[in-house]
Parts: sequence; C-alpha cells; structure tokens
Amino acid sequence: MARVFVLVEDLAGRQTGRGASFANALRYVLRDAGPESWRGTVGLILPIDRAASEMDHTYSALHLNGTRQGPKTRRPVLHAVLGWHSSDLAWLTRDHIEASVQEALRHIGLAHHQCVWVAHTNTGRPHVHLVASLVDPTTGTVARLGLVKKRMSAVCRAYEERLGDIKCKRRFAAKAANENRTRVPRAKHEPNKQKASIPLAPRP
Repeated sequence: MARVFVLVEDLAGRQTGRGASFANALRYVLRDAGPESWRGTVGLILPIDRAASEMDHTYSALHLNGTRQGPKTRRPVLHAVLGWHSSDLAWLTRDHIEASVQEALRHIGLAHHQCVWVAHTNTGRPHVHLVASLVDPTTGTVARLGLVKKRMSAVCRAYEERLGDIKCKRRFAAKAANENRTRVPRAKHEPNKQKASIPLAPRP
C-alpha cells in the first residue's frame, strides 16, 4: 500500500477525483512518467496507448447504451494518486507498487474495474496515478465512492504501522489529540418555573 491517497481535483476545483475523459486523464499521467516498466493495467486487453478507447467502449456500450435503467453518469473517470515518502524510493519495486494499486482498488470497491496505473519518480516523491473506470465491466453500473478518502486514510495508516516507519505523523496526532481530550459534562437543563400555566377560557 502507499502512505497517502489523494483524489485529484476535477475541472471545477473539487477534490472528487471524477472526470469525463479517459483520454485526457491518461494523456496527463503519461506526461513526464517514470520508466515504462513501472506502469500497468487492470482488467484491460489493449495496451496502455489504446486503453482510453477500450474504457470508452465499455462506458458507452454497457452504461450509456446498455439495457440498464436509471440515470446515466457523465463522469465515469476516477483519477487518484498513491504516494510514498522520498526515502521510500530506495526500496520501492514495481511489484510493490502493483500490489499497492490492487489493494487500493479493492478498498475503493473497484477491484474488477478497468484501470491504468502509471508511476512517477521524477518529483522527489514517488507516486503512482490511477485512472480507473467507475463503470462495472459486466453490469454497466457505476460504483459509489462514499467516504472513500476516510476509508483509504485508515488503510494508509495501517500500512505505515506495518512498516514501523511513520512519516504522516499528523494522521496519528489528530486521533491522539481527540482521544486525550477532556470532556466537560453538559449542565442539566432546568425548566423555567417562573412561567405559570394559563388556563384556557371555557368555550361559550
């Protein structure tokens, strides 16, 4: 797994990780990418340079034009980043990154969805981009991403604990501060005894 999980901002500046174009997302992540050996696909038949057309076909055939009833999404693309510390580059391997990608997809709920992952190592902090289709390749339904950032933060926390090398200390400090907080009991609400009840006048 990785130390951090980030959902990339959409065109409106919201950190949702949702997008409308597989081609644009893949064009971005392949720019300044790391070695070709440090990239791969999940659930795809075609190579990476043709992955966008394959994911577009799945989205169009199974979701937009399929027999499934209900509203259609216009943002079938998920773009997220898994990141490590700069010192991790000394021991990171392709197999470890690929296993981290598969574990992340499983926790997000996209284990069987189409995905392209591309590692970047030129920024000083090794990270890998995930461009995944939210459309289930068998049913055409769109995956829900409820509380995904919170769930993935817990996964990354457990990963650092297994490593025994905590780099994201703020994630741990926030929880410790909350657990050690002194709770002040609330004052009991006293009913206002000064107000006397006024009897209703009898009906004529």
